[in-house]
Amino acid sequence: MEKRRFGLFLFVVAGITSGALCSNGGAAVSLQLKLAKGKTYYQKTTVDQHITQTVMNQQQVIDIAIGMGMKLDVLDVDATGNTRIRYTFTWCMAKQTGAMGTLSYDSAQQATPPAGTEPVAALVSQSYVVKVSPKGRVLDVNGVEQMKAAVQKKLPPGAEAGPMGNVAAAFLDKQGVKEMTENLMSVYPDKPVEQGQSWSEKKVMTTGFGRIEESKWTLQKQEAGVATIGQTSTIRSNPAAPPLDAQGMKLRFDVSGSQEATIRIVEATGLIQMEQGHQQLKGEIKVGDSAQGQPMMAIPSTFDTTSKVEMSEKMWEPAVK
Repeated sequence: MEKRRFGLFLFVVAGITSGALCSNGGAAVSLQLKLAKGKTYYQKTTVDQHITQTVMNQQQVIDIAIGMGMKLDVLDVDATGNTRIRYTFTWCMAKQTGAMGTLSYDSAQQATPPAGTEPVAALVSQSYVVKVSPKGRVLDVNGVEQMKAAVQKKLPPGAEAGPMGNVAAAFLDKQGVKEMTENLMSVYPDKPVEQGQSWSEKKVMTTGFGRIEESKWTLQKQEAGVATIGQTSTIRSNPAAPPLDAQGMKLRFDVSGSQEATIRIVEATGLIQMEQGHQQLKGEIKVGDSAQGQPMMAIPSTFDTTSKVEMSEKMWEPAVK
């Protein structure tokens, strides 16, 4: 049971989202994805999560860090602006610290992944293709099945059920890739907006755990061709979602909270230059079912998560110790 707890909540991360003079004054700006065919961009994502939970009257603390580097090749742009992008993993990092010790892997520093981190290491050099609309809606995802098969060939027996199997699993599922991509990209307003104007959306998410997110974006300023947007969100578990199967255990989430983020978008291309967020969730995780259909255990839990996504035309350099 202790070994299970060590990796139990890694999936939450995979589940799983900013001077001088302002240009254009109060002029409305049309924000949408307008990348050019043949261009290459680089994306770096880092997530840090601090989890506290009470199990059998004992408090446990788990700290998780996830890092992903990706190369984005713009393969095609059709007449309506829909864009096909090939995503290739160039760097992966995962670290978990808890009662059972520390498990850590960084592809920039370790040629051989430690036992338990193989699923994350196997993602490096793998690719999939996403077709996305000018408003950031994912229209199609291809290559995930082939990527999953290639990753599985690299894994030793039982590695998928290891502590970091859930991190990789989110990228080896077509719906997971769709939701993660769209959660980052679908921030554009449906019409031109002026400084101070807002737009909103409600999303039903399944990756990580079933939840409902209601978000509001506000154009805060325009400066040097970059639009800065503030985002506020409320998050709550979806009571209609099926239980999550994590390492053989059925989990039902009853958590809620909020998220704030700052997003910078390059007006000329719609490239999301940076998105930086902070999310706080609190509630219970209900584990298993008794013969009467009631949970066998309820674990009071809090999740404090910070995340940052950076995108540019320049390849970033991973930190090497």
